[in-house]
Amino acid sequence: MATPDRGHTLLLSSLGRSNNTKTSLSTIQALIVHYLANIHPSPTPLAATIVSSPIFRPFSHSNLEVLITSFRHAVHSKIRVLKADSSGLFSPSIDTQLNVWSLAIFQGLEGGHAIIRLACCSGLLLGLEDILQHLPENKRDVKGIAEDELVMTFADVIDQFSTSDTWGKEFHSAAESADALALSLIIASQPLLLVPSQKFTALPLSHLLGLIMRTIEDAFDGGRFLSSLKSSLCSKAEFKIHIPLDSPISKSIKNVLNSTSMTHISSISKLCARTISLFVDHRPNLALPLISEAYQKLNSITAHVETDWFPTSLSGATSQNLLSPDTREVTTAIWATLKTLLFSVIMITEAGLSALVYIPSTSAVLPSTSTLAEIVLQALSHLSFVIAQFGGAGHGAFDELKRLFYLALDVLGSDVIESNKYARDICVVESGLDSLLAHPFYRAKKAFALSAIEQLIPVLNESTIQELVFPTCLPHLSDASHRETFESAHSVVLAIFASHAQKASKSTSPQGSGFTKKIVPFYANCLIDNSVQGRLSTLQLQLAFAALVRSAASAADLSLAWFCIDCLLAAIASTSDHDNERNHRLHLTLISCVPSVPLALLPRLLDPIRSFMDAAQDEKRQELIDALFAEIKERVGDREKEYMIRWWGELRIKWAHTDTVFFCIHGSDMFS
Repeated sequence: MATPDRGHTLLLSSLGRSNNTKTSLSTIQALIVHYLANIHPSPTPLAATIVSSPIFRPFSHSNLEVLITSFRHAVHSKIRVLKADSSGLFSPSIDTQLNVWSLAIFQGLEGGHAIIRLACCSGLLLGLEDILQHLPENKRDVKGIAEDELVMTFADVIDQFSTSDTWGKEFHSAAESADALALSLIIASQPLLLVPSQKFTALPLSHLLGLIMRTIEDAFDGGRFLSSLKSSLCSKAEFKIHIPLDSPISKSIKNVLNSTSMTHISSISKLCARTISLFVDHRPNLALPLISEAYQKLNSITAHVETDWFPTSLSGATSQNLLSPDTREVTTAIWATLKTLLFSVIMITEAGLSALVYIPSTSAVLPSTSTLAEIVLQALSHLSFVIAQFGGAGHGAFDELKRLFYLALDVLGSDVIESNKYARDICVVESGLDSLLAHPFYRAKKAFALSAIEQLIPVLNESTIQELVFPTCLPHLSDASHRETFESAHSVVLAIFASHAQKASKSTSPQGSGFTKKIVPFYANCLIDNSVQGRLSTLQLQLAFAALVRSAASAADLSLAWFCIDCLLAAIASTSDHDNERNHRLHLTLISCVPSVPLALLPRLLDPIRSFMDAAQDEKRQELIDALFAEIKERVGDREKEYMIRWWGELRIKWAHTDTVFFCIHGSDMFS
């Protein structure tokens, strides 16, 4: 284009006017894309005109988005132009021409307002990232200039609008500075993720982290977006829960979801996670207090949400049928916001904890990693009613939540004192909620607490377990009405027995945990009671009883282990002949105890097993034989296996087990 055409003239005249220009922004955007890609000999003058244009003032996200989109699409248009003109044998390569073109644009942007330059740089970098796939693998370094310019421009924005800058306060009010910084963060959040780590760390990370956390806090209204929920709820006709469309909560949640910061919360959260991770890697001593402050802010947000959620009738709603049709639209928006908050908390805190586990604490003044892990667990606990919608925080959780949950507990578990303090605190809190056990909110909170305590059992002292942990589990061991809490309570008790057995195997002292021994008879009978239909499944019952017997057998005196077996035999004997299903489950449970008993008890255990297997009907007998065969083959210890092989050999012809031949041929492999 040797001479300006009509479109170019229109673009220049539109850029030179104020924001009341008659030319629409969409038209201006299209003209910018076309002429940045096609103008000759250089786009520098046009870039200078764009960056100084008054039509993008006052700053707004929509205006800056026009710039970002324009420069991004200009890259796509330019690559098409270069490909069309690359037929000459001696023409420069496409990547070289892109670098020259990008540099010319950046030269034109020099001297412009930092926020406008930031929008232009963001668009260019995003565009260059888009077109990398169209370049040969060895010529994909075209982003370098754009990355450098983006980092320097964003640092310039922070420097100009930081409220800590006394000189800057003379020209910008605190509110203007905060708005400008938040807007700059939003438009740069996605392209900053494309910047390599070594360049990213050139930014003032402490200022950046503070800016991100303020933006996240504003996005979720400091956790107060549900403050008007209780006052907005009422009933309507046959529906117990109704929220009018013009209610305060409807307006509040709509404002939150439609805010610019919430629209970009995903990229902002990713940027926060990356900032924290790199901050820890490069300046851990400076990072730790600031990360602790950031985590405390997230904890505060989630605490406010929990406080506002519980007193409402929505927290106790168990069916959509309780909600009026108008209400469902609002509640869907509320749950979308709550789940977004959970995902942001997970993303941000997991990045910090993952990096911190490799950083040794070098100062007593700095917060410890276990303290940060405890803050994370507190924040997750506040959102336990949201986590319950995803299957809980334990084994049923989605991968990202599961990884954070167990990581936080692993970090906390490395500090015995803090672990006991956390377990005691959480049990004391939960003990005050026993009168509200039927409420879905407290069920979710209790299930979360039990899942956390289960992982900490190996480092908890006996007094904590006896005085607080076991009493916390006790009300739920026979109450299967809330499945997650019921199973979590049993998991905690089994963790107590497993920890006792592990410590006993490593200890040279014959004395073990007195409390664990005391609760063996109670728990044996508890498992028997839970063997009825609708409580523990057959597999759960087998695993639980085997773990109980294994723990009891770790003592020098085997009477306690045999007591458990005797309880099971008594239950089998007392079970009605009409309850064949339960009887069969108890038989399978007894067989599962075979690997858990020592050699001294094996003959006494195998006699009743042989008796009821002989008496069983063909189909049931085959299942019992298969179960026993699997226990012998896969789980019986080396000391007991020789005896078991001889015992099995004597009965193989009588039972005509399908795997007998295999067992006899390969039985010697079981000693390896």
